[in-house]
Amino acid sequence: MYYCPPVFKTRMPVPAFSSKSPAHNRGLFENILVGREYKDLKIFSLTMSVKIECELLETDQQQQRFLQDELLLMGEDGNSAELLKPIAFCNGMSQQRQITEVHLQQQTLSATIVQNGMHGMPCSSTASSLLTSTPLTALVELDGAGISSGELHLHRPEGSDSSAGSNGTGSKAQPRQRRKVPEGELCAVCSDRATGYHYGVASCNGCKTFFRRTIVSEHSFVCQYNGNCDVTKNVRCACRHCRFAKCISVGMDARAIQNDRDRIGPTKRVRLSSGPDGKRSSMDEDQLSMSSLSPLTRFQDDKLVEHIMTIEDLCNVLRNCVLEEGKGVHETLAQPSLLYQARNMPKDVNTMYRELYPASMNDIQMWNIRELRLCLEWAKTFEEFQKMSLADQFTLVRHFAFTFNILNRVYYSLDYGPDKIVFQNGAYILRQPQESVKIPGCRPIYHRQMDEIMLPLRKLDISMKEFACFKTCLFFNPDVCDLSPDVRPEIGQERTKYLSALFHMIVERHGAAFGIQKYGNLLMMTPSIQNIIDQNDENMQVMEVFGHFWRINGFVKELCMK
Repeated sequence: MYYCPPVFKTRMPVPAFSSKSPAHNRGLFENILVGREYKDLKIFSLTMSVKIECELLETDQQQQRFLQDELLLMGEDGNSAELLKPIAFCNGMSQQRQITEVHLQQQTLSATIVQNGMHGMPCSSTASSLLTSTPLTALVELDGAGISSGELHLHRPEGSDSSAGSNGTGSKAQPRQRRKVPEGELCAVCSDRATGYHYGVASCNGCKTFFRRTIVSEHSFVCQYNGNCDVTKNVRCACRHCRFAKCISVGMDARAIQNDRDRIGPTKRVRLSSGPDGKRSSMDEDQLSMSSLSPLTRFQDDKLVEHIMTIEDLCNVLRNCVLEEGKGVHETLAQPSLLYQARNMPKDVNTMYRELYPASMNDIQMWNIRELRLCLEWAKTFEEFQKMSLADQFTLVRHFAFTFNILNRVYYSLDYGPDKIVFQNGAYILRQPQESVKIPGCRPIYHRQMDEIMLPLRKLDISMKEFACFKTCLFFNPDVCDLSPDVRPEIGQERTKYLSALFHMIVERHGAAFGIQKYGNLLMMTPSIQNIIDQNDENMQVMEVFGHFWRINGFVKELCMK
């Protein structure tokens, strides 16, 4: 089983139609195609995805080609239809043929059957119809030996008309109408203004995106307050566990999510070498890429991803805990990671989400220090990091600490829109100037974080697994200055492992063609991220000189200033 994008094309033969009009078609056909040669069958669908299941069918009829008379059977209500099966073909030889079952999985479909003349035979007639059905099923044969081939096209039309018959008449394909929400309808999840019916429920764009991202990334959340958090417009992002539970309780349907909807263009076909019979075969590019992934590689990738997702969850818990201040960087590195104790540590009331409010200078300083301490605890969970000398550990985390800070700050603000950075307690920084934030040189850096990190991440629709893996790839950087020569190869090997896991994760989720493109675009963000960090370092040097504006915390100075 594999998945095709909304547009695909495959070769197929179509036999002559019977001249007998089905009694059940309720006037569906204008005419029934009559002929002796093969035709082109075109199905124009409004689907976002098409599922293909392949099987082998053995036929042994002698010199007979037929199509069952009752090609289409309309329901009594006139609103449902299905193509009957089996539709079997034979060219006089007993052999196996590949059959493709096409499920068109949306409510409104327009099917146009067009006869083209072949071998000098003229077109005789055309039948067209508008079908309202889910699902609609058809069986067609692919590339049988000695059989002429037509073409099967599946695509989503942009207001195009169906073909007209030879008599000059035709029926116009009606586009599927989107169900509109009444004026003033509120989101069933958070009570914000609903923008439409998403996954079966009137909801806003924020809750729609959150629900889809949670399902696709297969992520689970933990509530720190026994699952009783409010989920309203102003606090909907405070607890992801309760927000997702609310999505489910109001009726959002995960089955309505189409994982392939981000695909761009048709799935490419990869030509393979000739087989024993001299024929060239083909395989879907996605099948080719994923089938080459060995069980051992998949197991290793799964273990890596399991580890980084475990520590990502623990980081989200520890972020709200009381953290001991006063310890220096080297002292912290010498102790075991606090992440594995996070669930038993007391909560810090200053980090709890209350409501959205403009961030103060104290908020910014508190969260900078907290994220930097969190980076040390996060780094100590990696086995390869623990094997390094204390000097190499310090060098690696000093180079990465503010990257960790900025990436977390931006990623966990994605649900709030493209122009707002929100800390865990609800304090926010807007794109436009704020009276409460007057740190020298900080405004351009926040703008760059929004433009060069937040917007690309939103566009790429990065899952939490992909984000955690990408963050780890940036951490294990063998090119960091002052690292010992003997540790660079090990760090390079760690980065390669996580890069490989990230690549396979993205390709498996999005397919080879779009997955490779997305993987490349994600890695291309790295220079921009590093440039923002360098600009931040320069600002810190300036603030150190002019300390009366804002005094830099000693821990931050030790960890981040070079």
